[in-house]
Amino acid sequence: MKKTICALFLLITILFCMPTFSAHATVSDPMQENAFRIVRKGYIDGQISLTYIFPVNSKLLKTNGFSEEEIAVYKFYLTTYVNALAKTNAENLCEGVEIENCKYFTDVDGLGFSIIFENLSAQKKFFGTSDSESTSQNSQKSKGLFVSKTEINTTFPVSSTKAAGDLKMVCIMAISSWATNNSLSKEKQELVTLAYQDSVYIYDFALQEKGLKSKLMYEDKNFYHNVFIKSLSDIEKDNKITFWVTTINTPAWYITAIIIVVLGMVATWIGFKVSQKKRKI
Repeated sequence: MKKTICALFLLITILFCMPTFSAHATVSDPMQENAFRIVRKGYIDGQISLTYIFPVNSKLLKTNGFSEEEIAVYKFYLTTYVNALAKTNAENLCEGVEIENCKYFTDVDGLGFSIIFENLSAQKKFFGTSDSESTSQNSQKSKGLFVSKTEINTTFPVSSTKAAGDLKMVCIMAISSWATNNSLSKEKQELVTLAYQDSVYIYDFALQEKGLKSKLMYEDKNFYHNVFIKSLSDIEKDNKITFWVTTINTPAWYITAIIIVVLGMVATWIGFKVSQKKRKI
């Protein structure tokens, strides 16, 4: 009995003494910080912005004893690699497309860059996609009589574990350069790297017009956001996401109303005839 109690005490002590750098995500939190995110914003004038954001994890770094100066140095290296990725995308530049340099997003503690498209045609040209390819990636189905619900099934932008790994590699390379050039201890390097094992992947699809819906939504002053959050295992199991639009089926309501009126008139006429026969009898 004493041995069992001692063993349990030892296990608890070990668990509490282990370095804590876990960043378990809340699935329903669209603003969680330990997340690789792609934010697509569609404007009323047709312009589209696509922003790729990489997590810094400043709070986790502070919690584990990193100084403000060390965190600033890490941001510098991460900025360097994010800008390098932006320059890689610049090779596909075409008319109607602009790529912005890396900047810090305070609300989600991330570093990222944006690609600005003049319109949807410019976006398709930049990525080399055609209308037929875009259609093949999406499937629609409608259901409902009086209120029609049209579901749009498409692929999550981070569509595979390889794509997820490529995004994560940007942070891993920044950590490696940071550690090499600043004599960062192996233990600290492992702590920072470990945080990204719990990262999630977020697709934030924002429009200035209301109508498009999804399971997780929020709105701000300028946009209506549809958010999809997946872990690495979620992507591996199912890389599909679903939007939907609900519309009132006006013809169905009109036809139903007409039928009800006609049936009411017929019922009234039959009732009138029956009452006349009873009077005659």
